[in-house]
Amino acid sequence: MHALRAVPRRQHDTVVDFAALQPLTRRLEGRLTVDWADYRLGSHLQPIVSFSHRSVVGHEGLVRAIDAAGNRIGPLTLLQEADNAAELISLDRSCRYLHIGQAATWGTPGYLFLNMHPLAFASLEATGCADFMRDTTAAFGLPPERLVIEITEDVLTDDSAFESSVRYLKDMGCRIALDDFGAGHSNFDRVWRLKPEIVKLDRDFATRAADDEAARRLLPQIVELLHEAGSLVLLEGIETAGQARIAMAADVDFAQGFFFGHPTGEAPEPAPSVAAIDAVWADYDTVQADDHRRYREHIGDYVNAIGHAAALLSDRRSMDEALKLFLTLPNALRCYMLDEQGFQISRNIPAHGERLATGVTPAVDSARSRWSRRPYFRRAMETPGRVCVTRPYLCISSAVLCVTVSICVQVGGHRRVLCGDVSWA
Repeated sequence: MHALRAVPRRQHDTVVDFAALQPLTRRLEGRLTVDWADYRLGSHLQPIVSFSHRSVVGHEGLVRAIDAAGNRIGPLTLLQEADNAAELISLDRSCRYLHIGQAATWGTPGYLFLNMHPLAFASLEATGCADFMRDTTAAFGLPPERLVIEITEDVLTDDSAFESSVRYLKDMGCRIALDDFGAGHSNFDRVWRLKPEIVKLDRDFATRAADDEAARRLLPQIVELLHEAGSLVLLEGIETAGQARIAMAADVDFAQGFFFGHPTGEAPEPAPSVAAIDAVWADYDTVQADDHRRYREHIGDYVNAIGHAAALLSDRRSMDEALKLFLTLPNALRCYMLDEQGFQISRNIPAHGERLATGVTPAVDSARSRWSRRPYFRRAMETPGRVCVTRPYLCISSAVLCVTVSICVQVGGHRRVLCGDVSWA
């Protein structure tokens, strides 16, 4: 690679500022380039979409580079060409300057997502980043409030320095996105303390959720937890309609990936991205309806059987008689009764032909168990006479994936919750 350079490499030990970048900028038919060292940098923008708004709400700036001989250079190779800290920070600034200028030139609406190198992030105050960003955004007429700075959790080991850099960026008016969450150093504690406006889930979530049902069930819970922490959620790396539908079903706010648009060096056209969003909505509606129908077919017999058992118990029939129908269903595991405080007041009654499996805890006397924290108890107590169904969960009693159907019923003048576990493997 070094043999291809037209001129000898000149090292710099000072960080480039806004004024120094202006003479290095070229404009050709609406496209901007910036010269850095012996490379020419160009900006490509990739759309970021909102399912709910059915629109493109921003773009991520991605650098593209060519060397003196016209060969394309990958971003990682480009970073390796920086010979010292000042050159690396200058490269990082050149890219941000380029993306801001290109987005402004094209009149690209919405947010502009910009990556920041860890070294640049760690030296924000020391290198006067605020002045550089202020001059750049003012020159191109792009308010700092439209910038989303992407940072990764492992950029600093000192939490106080990390938080200080985040505050510095927010004081400039920029928004913060925690990038690659779920890869490597992911830490929910950082989310709660730093309160980034956006958390970008690593692309591995998209591929895993498409291939693994357990990951698919986990994704909505991660999204919900991040929402409760005060952050919006973006899933990146979406390449297929199936991955996009899974992201939509998980209540992800924003999505990014080849399915919605490749990075482009031309003025972005939102229409194809919007068409892709509408296609996902249509697919989502169809699949949700089919899933709901299959789910009701699968669970319907158990819902009816536990409701029938509750009616018999209210009529003072025995547990054995009341539960006979439920316990003969093919995926039934067990039944048990709870009092109004959630204490288990019956033994675990296994389905016919089933052995009570050992769970993930030592064998204990079920009569001492209390299940008042469980959704199947709380929901049943809140809606007496109505059968409630949980989401699939790992049963502590048998270490298998199951759902629980439950109903609050009057037995002998007392409120009781009748529960039936159903295998969901």
